Amino acid sequence: MNGGRGKRPNSAEEEGTMAEPSVKKSKLTDSDWISGLADDLLLQILSKVPTRESVFTSRMSKRWRNLWRHVPALDLDSSKFPHESDLEDFFDSFLQFDGNLKIEGFKWIYNVEEHCDPEFVSRIDHVVKRGLKDLTILSKVNIEDDSVRMPVSLYSCATLVNLTLYSVVFDAPRAQLVSLPCLKTMHLEAVKFDGETILGTLISSCSFLDELTIITHDHDELGDVSVRSPSLRRFKLESMREDYDECEDPNVEVDTPGLEYMSITDYQSESFIIHNISPCAKVNIDVVFDAEDEDSVIHDFITAISTVRELTISARTLEMIHDYVESETELVPQFSNLFCLHASFSESSWEMFPTFLGCCPNLHSLFLEFDCLPEKEEIKLSLVPHCFESSLEYVQLKVPITVSETSSKMELAIYFVRNCSVLKKLMLNESFGNVINKVRKIPKRSEGCKIAMPKPLHENVSHGSSLLPLICGFIPKILDQ
Repeated sequence: MNGGRGKRPNSAEEEGTMAEPSVKKSKLTDSDWISGLADDLLLQILSKVPTRESVFTSRMSKRWRNLWRHVPALDLDSSKFPHESDLEDFFDSFLQFDGNLKIEGFKWIYNVEEHCDPEFVSRIDHVVKRGLKDLTILSKVNIEDDSVRMPVSLYSCATLVNLTLYSVVFDAPRAQLVSLPCLKTMHLEAVKFDGETILGTLISSCSFLDELTIITHDHDELGDVSVRSPSLRRFKLESMREDYDECEDPNVEVDTPGLEYMSITDYQSESFIIHNISPCAKVNIDVVFDAEDEDSVIHDFITAISTVRELTISARTLEMIHDYVESETELVPQFSNLFCLHASFSESSWEMFPTFLGCCPNLHSLFLEFDCLPEKEEIKLSLVPHCFESSLEYVQLKVPITVSETSSKMELAIYFVRNCSVLKKLMLNESFGNVINKVRKIPKRSEGCKIAMPKPLHENVSHGSSLLPLICGFIPKILDQ
């Protein structure tokens, strides 16, 4: 971007991007064309770019001089200001220019050497009370030295729709003040709460919450992650912790009857309780437990997710289940509703995959990834799961390219080709390149089965960006509203 001014497309570089049918048409500059738009449309466009770029448009013409001051959004980055006081002065002057201006969107990448918490809280409080709909605060201040706190007014912002916070602190609110009736998406990362139940209270206060993301870090303080929401459709929980010896991830309790998607990544806790989840849910699981009564926790967790329709499960979670089944001689519950399974198996648990598939009687699509394969003599694939006979139509196998055991790869392919009676397609990754022709000659149980390898993906080419393409792409969306 060049000062927010639209760069004129170069026909040699972007052929066909902008037609020039006549000499008269080509004399119209980008700024002339844009300036012909209505103020309301221009303000919507400027609200989609960083405030720094919006301010630069004041140089375009007299009409643009103060237009940026009426944009109902602020997008600030502390690093773009030469001095911290310049940012504070700019912030204050923007709000004071029009005391009635609604600030519908506010984003602040906050990175200062000297943080003054009362002044910061006061500024965010002013924004919250301006009809705020979208709030993003990304703090890069060392939270151990200074606490970047949110104003208590945020707990009762009646207009807030989208909330994204990184490395900030929530003070304990008075219970009667917690109400976010319009909030639909909430993203919390490395957030501290001054109270173990505040997060749960915050989530339950959102009557229309649709999407929730929580990412834990070392030294954050969430308390227990209690997710109780009848409206929630998407829930993502990820751990960025590096030192589990010092502190594990918080315990989790989920009661979300309308949940359609749940993703748990790199998580390790003592307890993970799922009370209620939609049978149509798509679930991505990468979790292990470290509890005194670990077997009971694992049993209850497996039972809870056995009702889902689509499941992605990591190698370490399957290894945990494998150890549990071996030590307790327990049976894995039936995943009778499971339609699609993505599973990764490690060296120590790969042999359990036929047993696990035996618990999925109605499986339609299967994606298996192995980090290695044993020697052919060690492969024992005698069990034929029920889904092989009745429902399994698509299988994809992925083995590391470093795996050289040709006979082992053949055994794996033979297992599916000879036993799946309704299989329509077997997809093999590039590691099977040296045996693909042999696999295609295997007598098939399903006559219509096709055996294929995926084609290489082509990288997308970026053509850069400027203000004009942004505006040209955004105008049709606004006009359609």
